[in-house]
Amino acid sequence: MRWLLSVLVTVGLAGALPLASSAPAHACSCVYGPDGPQVVEQVSAAASVFTGTATAKRVDGNTGFYEFDVREVFSGDVGATTVVSSYGLSASCGRGFEIGTEYIVFASARENPAASWSVNSCSATTESSNERTRSAAVAVYGLPRTPDPQRSVGLDDTDTSLRWVIAATGGTIVLVMVLLGWRMRVRGRDTSVSESDQPR
Repeated sequence: MRWLLSVLVTVGLAGALPLASSAPAHACSCVYGPDGPQVVEQVSAAASVFTGTATAKRVDGNTGFYEFDVREVFSGDVGATTVVSSYGLSASCGRGFEIGTEYIVFASARENPAASWSVNSCSATTESSNERTRSAAVAVYGLPRTPDPQRSVGLDDTDTSLRWVIAATGGTIVLVMVLLGWRMRVRGRDTSVSESDQPR
């Protein structure tokens, strides 16, 4: 019975941790300065780089999710549409995007299962009209390419994916609880049989 309880706790924690979206406790002291001396260094620190227009937004707790129509890709497997997450609190290194504005986005690997990428105020992300940032991106990554339509992901797709994760986690917990109940019943039945077999 102890191993079943351990499995239940492990599964519950495994399902809950990826869904957690609480902001880090530390304050953020870095903000990208496109006119600063370390532009190339900041531009180089990204898992994906693309130019795209923010078209939609969804907020869940302290996290904002932004859908982008991607025009060009400098680096990373980015589709024609993609979703970026960011904390909404400036103290948590978060940053927002204006719907309808085009940005050159320097994203890190996703921190939330409901987004393809994550962005914070320490990245080199800025409006695409900033020529110095764009020139630095070309110097580091080369000329951009067109996005891959096969990798397109929108807010509706990530929302469905998140619901699937929640449903799968809940289903697993229910299954473990059923097995735990069955095990306790079998054990109780074995105890009753052992007692009835004892001489009177």
